[in-house]
Amino acid sequence: MATSLVVPIAYITVLVTSLAIFSRVYRRRRIAEKTSFEPWFPTHPSRDIYITLLSAPPPVPESLIKSALLVRATADVKRIWRLRDDKTALTSLHARGLVGDDTMSRFGAAEKELEAEIVDVVQEANTFRQGWGGMIFQTATEMAHAEKTRETVMNIPKIKAREDKRLATRKKYLPDQPGIITSAPVTASTITNASEPLTTSPPSVSAASPKMTTPHKSPSGIDALEDASSKTSSPGSGSSTPSKNTPSKKKKGKK
Repeated sequence: MATSLVVPIAYITVLVTSLAIFSRVYRRRRIAEKTSFEPWFPTHPSRDIYITLLSAPPPVPESLIKSALLVRATADVKRIWRLRDDKTALTSLHARGLVGDDTMSRFGAAEKELEAEIVDVVQEANTFRQGWGGMIFQTATEMAHAEKTRETVMNIPKIKAREDKRLATRKKYLPDQPGIITSAPVTASTITNASEPLTTSPPSVSAASPKMTTPHKSPSGIDALEDASSKTSSPGSGSSTPSKNTPSKKKKGKK
């Protein structure tokens, strides 16, 4: 009887203990995932180099420290550009439900970290010279633009080689067909001919063209009867209207 009670009690005790341990571990992991997540920017080497130069045992020249601070500000400007570009895409994706809240939390933490970094850079610049903190990011922006332009110019040969390879592959698998009409090269003569106005002369009418003649209408039966009735006048109609050639009667006596 005692053995039959010990086994269920032990089973229930082990089950409750295991559930309690699992719940505690699971909650700790969930809290750790919410509080600690992978940062948007993993490292900041420019900041680490600047801090290393400040804390170096031998004194470092001030010009070198200023240069390191400018490089740090340039890296911050590039991060500002990246966050600005990523924010538009993340906002649209999050509105559609394609991005979770953890990604937006990472992005918000990156923005706050970058704001603190900018404030730190401005304070460090003001320690070297008062008022330099308001101009350091303008200089850093110009440096970032110059570096971006230099990278673009240096990558032109690589881009050209890649495009040539793509065109060669396309020409290999899509050869020119004989039915396709290729455009002729543009020369100076074609440009001058195209610039001349087009004059269109009206078609000349030949003198031997036949003249348009209107057909003569023959009088109908009703018209013939009307003409005949107009010709036959009444006998008293001719004497009623005196003609101009008949002399007027002279008066016989004077008053």
